[in-house]
Amino acid sequence: MTEESKDERLARLEKENARLRLLTDINRRLHESLDVDRVLFTIVEVATNSLEAERSTLYVVDNEAGEIWSRILQGENVREIRLKIGDGIAGYVAKTGETVNIADAHKDDRFDPNTDLKTGFRTRSMLCMPLDDHDGKRVGVIQVMNKTNGEFTEDDEEYLAALGVQAALSLQNAQFVTNLSELSRKNERLVELLEQRLKDLQDLKMVSMKHMARGIAHEVNNMLAKIKGGAQSLEQTVDDLKEVLRAVTEGEEVDVDELTYLVEEGLPFPLEGILEGSNGIAEIVKRIRGFVKLDQGAIQYSKINEDLNDVIKVCAADLSEAKITLKTELNDLPAIECRSREVNMVMRELLRNAIYYASDGKDESEPRLILVRTSLGDDGKCVEASFLDNGPGIPEESWQNIFDLFYTTKPEGSGYGLGLSECYSVVKRNGGNLSVEKLEPGDEKEYNTRVVLRLPVVRE
Repeated sequence: MTEESKDERLARLEKENARLRLLTDINRRLHESLDVDRVLFTIVEVATNSLEAERSTLYVVDNEAGEIWSRILQGENVREIRLKIGDGIAGYVAKTGETVNIADAHKDDRFDPNTDLKTGFRTRSMLCMPLDDHDGKRVGVIQVMNKTNGEFTEDDEEYLAALGVQAALSLQNAQFVTNLSELSRKNERLVELLEQRLKDLQDLKMVSMKHMARGIAHEVNNMLAKIKGGAQSLEQTVDDLKEVLRAVTEGEEVDVDELTYLVEEGLPFPLEGILEGSNGIAEIVKRIRGFVKLDQGAIQYSKINEDLNDVIKVCAADLSEAKITLKTELNDLPAIECRSREVNMVMRELLRNAIYYASDGKDESEPRLILVRTSLGDDGKCVEASFLDNGPGIPEESWQNIFDLFYTTKPEGSGYGLGLSECYSVVKRNGGNLSVEKLEPGDEKEYNTRVVLRLPVVRE
């Protein structure tokens, strides 16, 4: 081995060591720096200098657009290069994954000279290599142009491949950073929406609580008025009876018709008003108590049709006052396992709700119709009780919200969104379901709303 060849060998080893040091430095920067573009720019600079080339470009693959675009490029005469995947040398490499090493680009049919024409740069030799992430997905292309001394060698290809691994990792990190940034923005937006939603719910709850308080106060005042009126009337009746008693004891003549009226009507009517008011207040307290926590009655067998008839009797005064025409279609049903008291409360609330909507805003000439229908479910495992009315109807977009806590479509002061929410909770606790559903064929002529209560025959 001659002295000259030893010098050449030492020079080559020094060159390889320098390249390895650069790779090590890039690897360090890759793991330390969050500035992905800065790392990529370093990789491109190292590729140009280490391979003794004039300039380099790093393209990113955009699969959605079907393009590659220059994320890092050297040269002052062009800002960005965009190529369709498959066009030009870089596009060809992006499409096929092949490494292209050519001595004269203009003699290669795959070369697109348009970029040279735009920039005034003359491409001669070229080394172009694909960048794949650890999953084998094509993320980019690195292209080095115009080796200053001869052609690109196999050693150059190996070194660019090592740089390409670092570049692919950087691009992958860039995608991670982009995804994290996007996720962070979405999370921030979600937090904003959640905070706004909580504020809206809090405002809605306060308004609904105000409505509830007004509704309860109105109902209590009505009941108290009955008690007060009954007590005043009873006081007058007692005074009249005292006068009759005095006349009897003093031997004076007594009006028999007046005495009969006082005994048969003067006493019972005031007492009836007092009892009605007292029972009404007890019912209001019972409902509030049930809203906070319903008593868990014993599970027993119950006949829905019989219970519905009882409910209709309880609501007879409401039906008469609202001038409702009530129809029933009660089909044969098996007894079901449930908490009968709770289910009766639900059916009573559903019927009262139907009464309200069937009569609300209508004049005397307009029909006010309610239909209560029972049937056995298609699978035979549940019973259904449907409540139909010819009120204004419930918009389909509100069907999912109608059983939400404090949700109501009634005007201020006439409802407080407690009843149906309470009913829904009770039905769920009894293993059933409560929903607003489309009308069955033939019902559309007379009715606009259908609320369906479903309960299992046998509780799980």
